[in-house]
Amino acid sequence: MMKVKKKKGLEFCVQLDPARKQKLQKKLFDWYVIHQRELPWRKVKDPYSVWISEVMLQQTQVQTVIPYYLRFLKSFPTIGHLAKANLQHLLRVWAGLGYYSRARNLRQAARKIIQDHNGRFPESYEGVLALPGIGRYTAGAISSIAFNQRYPALDGNAARVLTRLFKLRGDPKSAGLHALLWKCAQELIPQSNPGDFNQALMELGATLCSPRRPACLRCPWQAECLARKEGIQELLPEKRTSLVAEKSQWAVAVIFHNQRVLIVRRTEGKLLRDFWEFPGGEFNEVGNLKSALAKKIWRDFGLRVRLRNRLTTIKHAITKRRITLLVYQAELKTSMLKVPHTQTVRWVRLDELKKYPFASASSQVVKALKSMIC
Repeated sequence: MMKVKKKKGLEFCVQLDPARKQKLQKKLFDWYVIHQRELPWRKVKDPYSVWISEVMLQQTQVQTVIPYYLRFLKSFPTIGHLAKANLQHLLRVWAGLGYYSRARNLRQAARKIIQDHNGRFPESYEGVLALPGIGRYTAGAISSIAFNQRYPALDGNAARVLTRLFKLRGDPKSAGLHALLWKCAQELIPQSNPGDFNQALMELGATLCSPRRPACLRCPWQAECLARKEGIQELLPEKRTSLVAEKSQWAVAVIFHNQRVLIVRRTEGKLLRDFWEFPGGEFNEVGNLKSALAKKIWRDFGLRVRLRNRLTTIKHAITKRRITLLVYQAELKTSMLKVPHTQTVRWVRLDELKKYPFASASSQVVKALKSMIC
């Protein structure tokens, strides 16, 4: 089925027999026609819609993406609308989806399309790849689906399928095996309907060829899968040692004053910059947490507060960090203090909170706050 010649280290040359390649393609297409899921971005071939969906699907589950995708296109129906988007509005629409640099890159790329391509999405693979936030996978997906060009799109699901199909050992993220998987994907992709093939391959990995307990008996490639023939499909892809999650403790205060609460806009950091949150910070190995939080609020804002009961405790994860967020109710000790109100510090009514973008953890604080008031 496949000849593999080992060269330097993990560098390989892969050649598929043409007849077997066509057989694999036909089996996958036949399966996909019947079993593909109905997803909103599959109803159109518009490059803008394909682009938005592919960016959202990066490291995010399909069911999570669907409502965000529909809401995003309603708010920003064209490249022009996205290029002109107010950053706070854009982040508010994206809030909760995570990996917020994706939203910023989308707007930056839209502006580049307006400036360099007269508002038309670039049709060449190189032009797509040159846009901010677009890598090899996303460029391949857009080029194949929207423009019917023969470029592979290798995501984690597709890589898992190919690793098992060809019984490839090693870490798929290592340079050698990663390069080999792209060669396999390029070798398999047909001249006609490359976009459908890429989507079918990813669909197979997302639905049947799952990380655990793959549904091999329903797989269109069960007869050709080398890993299944040896009964090692669940052992592939080989996993590298997982990093130990870093634990940290954060605390914030919901400060009430004249029926308003204090929120602050983060101005630093790559992950949550420009999102709004409640005053506080990270407090690891602190003896008296409430005292440390009150002192930080005094240092940061010149406000003396009295911390009351704990409103809620939120467990949250960002990449490899496991965060415990303690949320306290607070009030000003005196109304004679000068209360700040700037571009990065605001006192807002509860019904105004929906106008501001909050990341996932802070959104949970808002939800808990509204539940308490109601």
